[in-house]
Amino acid sequence: MVQHAYCELDVPHPSQPGRLTAAFSNPLRILSAATASEVAAVLDEAESWSRSGHWVIGFVAYEAAPAFDRALHTFEAPPAGMPYAAFAVYHDPDQPRRMRHAHQYGAWRNETARHEFDAAMQHIKDGISEGDYYQVNYTARLRASFSGDALSLFDDLRGSQPEAYCAFLDFGDWQICSVSPELFFYWDAADNDTAVRNLTCRPMKGTAPRHPDPAQDHAAAQHLRDSPKERAENLMIVDLVR
Repeated sequence: MVQHAYCELDVPHPSQPGRLTAAFSNPLRILSAATASEVAAVLDEAESWSRSGHWVIGFVAYEAAPAFDRALHTFEAPPAGMPYAAFAVYHDPDQPRRMRHAHQYGAWRNETARHEFDAAMQHIKDGISEGDYYQVNYTARLRASFSGDALSLFDDLRGSQPEAYCAFLDFGDWQICSVSPELFFYWDAADNDTAVRNLTCRPMKGTAPRHPDPAQDHAAAQHLRDSPKERAENLMIVDLVR
């Protein structure tokens, strides 16, 4: 069981102006699921710690999908050494942030061969034509050699998307550098019970950046209304998030 975890958060705060930027070390507990069957218990314990006033920071792997619905199948386990879910529990953020060091990485290579990609695209198109589904998020894994400090890489990624939702997880044997332009959801619950006061979702599909120039802002909004593709993507992402 990994006993070390260092985490950083740098995210826009949905309920107040500015960003939430914080660093965490010396966790009280490490919660980890070595198999998909352990994911639900880990999430229950993580929620319990959170409701008791602690910071709980972690992730759930894509390959953990069968833990929520047996009809959802994945084709492989998480990368070697990574759990299906892991969370670190903290009292409060620490200061200062950890020192950075140099890093370097090699050329990225796609693990999906061209013939595999073409076959997947044809399968998706056939499924859409037959009405099996109307949206597929097809992804492929890229791999590159890496050496040095993963936290330094995280800073580079964060600098390339300064408005993104950013999280760095270092659990010793593995690190995650996450920089996303989208907020899946922010749940603002009442302090004394489980009633939801506000649920905020900020997807990107079918949306456009706001412009300080009213004319440009209006043109962007009109484009969203007039574009069948943008309207379809907005409908799909709203349906997915809901």
